Amino acid sequence: MNEEQTQVSDTIDIENSQLYICDIERLVSSRQKFKYYHEIYNDELYSLILLTLTHKSFNKKEAKQLCKDILRHKSFLQKKLKRDSGVCLATLDYLSNIKNIIYKPTIMEEKKSDFLTDSSTKDGLTNLYLRDIFDVFLKKEIDLAKRKNTIITLALIDIDDFKKVNDNFGHQKGDEVLSKIGKILNDSIRQMDFAARYGGEELSIVMPNTKLEQGYKIANRVRKEIENLKFDDFSITVSIGLSQTSDKILDSEKIISCADKALYLAKEKGKNQVVKFKS
Repeated sequence: MNEEQTQVSDTIDIENSQLYICDIERLVSSRQKFKYYHEIYNDELYSLILLTLTHKSFNKKEAKQLCKDILRHKSFLQKKLKRDSGVCLATLDYLSNIKNIIYKPTIMEEKKSDFLTDSSTKDGLTNLYLRDIFDVFLKKEIDLAKRKNTIITLALIDIDDFKKVNDNFGHQKGDEVLSKIGKILNDSIRQMDFAARYGGEELSIVMPNTKLEQGYKIANRVRKEIENLKFDDFSITVSIGLSQTSDKILDSEKIISCADKALYLAKEKGKNQVVKFKS
């Protein structure tokens, strides 16, 4: 494999969905580059481009047609605006206003995920990202951490005795708990972090470029904030399990599994605490 092929393979990894907006801009601006990438990845390239831009999965045939249509629309916008609209704007306008594939679109921060997506990527109750968005983000960040030789820490958070809240005070009160905890997570995390609703009463925080000890401080601060929440007839606590990437924890499934084991131990130890996974 020559130097150029090595560089391309390092930029785009179909299996790990690694393609960034800056890469796509380069592809669409040069027929020669597009042709070269396509010779390596065939029509999978179209699906990956749209996955990166929209966080939606399209089959190869549909993705190929949409990409061609988007490029034509980009040229149309360029003539109308008398400037280069960029692939993001062209994709957003075409898929939301012409094809009606994306509804109420928002642009997520480039530092977080590099793709255009629907407002439906967030849970309406907690205002945290949904599980499928979490899965994509975690996978991308782990791959990036491998490239840059950095560490990611993952926190899995479970609301202690949440079923009792629903049973004793009703689901409306349970929803209030989730909403307030979601706000605490959004207010407490750093700009580079990523908070999601992992399951029913399970939440998560992905902390890029963060070692376990630093992640522990962030998680414990969140735990204390939640413990200080005020409700009329009850109080709320959470248990948190932490794990970090290492030479033995190299993929999203493993880091989730390790954080889950730490979370289980936090519950076993009496709840309302943060436990770090020890390999």
